[in-house]
Amino acid sequence: MRSVVAGRLVAGRLGRGVVCLALAGTVSGLAGLGLSACKREEAAASQPPKEAAPLVKVRTAAVVEQPMPEFLVLTGSLRADQESNLAADANGKVLQILVERGQAVTRGQVIATLDARAASLGATAAEAQAHLAQSQLEQSQKECARVKHLLETGAISQADFDRQTSQCTAQQWSAAAAEAQQQSATKLLGDSRIRAPFDGIIGERMVNVGQYVLPSTQVASIYDPDPLRLQVTVPEASLGEVKQGTSVTFSVAAFRDERFKATVKYISPNVREATRDLVVEAIAANPDGRLRPGMFAVARLELSERPHTVAPIAAVKREDTEARVFVVGPGKEIQERLVQLGETKGDVVAVLGGIKVGEALVLSPGPDVRDGAHVE
Repeated sequence: MRSVVAGRLVAGRLGRGVVCLALAGTVSGLAGLGLSACKREEAAASQPPKEAAPLVKVRTAAVVEQPMPEFLVLTGSLRADQESNLAADANGKVLQILVERGQAVTRGQVIATLDARAASLGATAAEAQAHLAQSQLEQSQKECARVKHLLETGAISQADFDRQTSQCTAQQWSAAAAEAQQQSATKLLGDSRIRAPFDGIIGERMVNVGQYVLPSTQVASIYDPDPLRLQVTVPEASLGEVKQGTSVTFSVAAFRDERFKATVKYISPNVREATRDLVVEAIAANPDGRLRPGMFAVARLELSERPHTVAPIAAVKREDTEARVFVVGPGKEIQERLVQLGETKGDVVAVLGGIKVGEALVLSPGPDVRDGAHVE
């Protein structure tokens, strides 16, 4: 034991290599272990020291708070500003159908024609009856003028004059009735040609040639596609936020990545008791006709602005459904944080959690910006 201690003391004076040899010579059972430990220490000493990670040069911007818009997300559907199911408004057999589904028509354009032979005969007879009644009225008026002169000269009695005057009045009413019958017959003749009530597009053709129609028979549907009405229902709790002129953006499944604009114009005066909501209609321009009546829409009604923590859009890194930012900590170390984003306004976006006002965000983070790195 004394020799081992002496060996250690000598080794302490002679250096690390001597220590290894002394221990190996003193304790034969530990010789292999001692030599391997010495070799590892010598190899580690021979390696060059690791260099410190380089500092990252970045641009930063402070997190601030500012008013940001809030939106109410609703679902609704698009409707034509004007739409109608055209009725025949006359009796008769269909002779022609002049339109097809999807065809554009103008106001007054003939859509279909009915057999007008009976209506034409009726109009001719009514016209003749009106002319006869007018001729009889003119003759009666002349007779009334003559008896008036006879009354003034005393050639007839007052009773005869009153009788003749009454006949003149009756003939006048007969002429008026004949004129009305003529107009009615003329209208029936005109109704044999069914016309578009406004500019629009034919939605559906409901009759075929040879079919007999009545005044109440629906012949075709017509829609005015520009503008369209976006109809949504607003919950009772949010009624105070919705006013005429409120801006609305909406999307449809056919154009998923595109946003369309509308403006609230019509607001129902009452809340529906069954659903506790209010029907609101916003007007959306549709000059190219891409949007169609009946489309399902997801709408966002812009509400009043409220203060929110915001970050520059350039500081946000988006990957699939995640968004993250890089914050420069007090020790100039970079901290990677997941954040939840809100609405965007200009070049900033509202951040609902993950950062605080006053913290420094890295702008346009590159591949060298990562969690744990240090900045200059």
